[in-house]
Amino acid sequence: MSNNLKAVITGDLVNSRQINTDEYSEVLNHLKELLHNLAQEREMRFDIFRGDEFQVVLKDPAESVFIASIIRLSLLSIKVDVRQSIAVAEIDDLRSKVKSSTGQAFVLSGQNLNNMKSELFAFASSNNVLCKHLSATISLLDVHLSSLTPTKASVLSCYLQHSDESHEHIGKRLDKGRVNTTKLLNASHYTAVKGYLDYVYELIRLKGEISE
Repeated sequence: MSNNLKAVITGDLVNSRQINTDEYSEVLNHLKELLHNLAQEREMRFDIFRGDEFQVVLKDPAESVFIASIIRLSLLSIKVDVRQSIAVAEIDDLRSKVKSSTGQAFVLSGQNLNNMKSELFAFASSNNVLCKHLSATISLLDVHLSSLTPTKASVLSCYLQHSDESHEHIGKRLDKGRVNTTKLLNASHYTAVKGYLDYVYELIRLKGEISE
């Protein structure tokens, strides 16, 4: 596979026109702060445009589904949902403004977003093996995350970003007790979600070099 392989996530807020003006400003500020913080921790660039749309480029494509999940969970924690189309493919020209860049990753991500109906996650790749193993299984992650309450989404998001910490420490980050934190994590099936995200990470790192 090409050394130019990157990940592009194209997303938009669900039912953004139904959010009142004050709440909409808060949602956008939440999204901007989230993406800014993620970009400080990773080799990642992003643009927010047309009010409710955004695009993220990740140098390490293996992190793509993890980052999309954190974005989804963070917005769910404030009772807002988001559609995201993830593409792992080549990038020809990464310009200063992400949305004006070119390459198959941008084409696949944009096309899939336009074709999405009721689903809120979609995956595409220039690698057939990655498509086979992830385009279908990501729908299961989609359904599960859609079932979470805002509180469960918040706790799961915190855990995924600090999975090396104890439940007690995660609870302190969220001003919750250890017992309640563990209860919420169990209800969110955190081990299954973490296991799937680890599987995706390793599969993309292998660049699909497994048997079809």
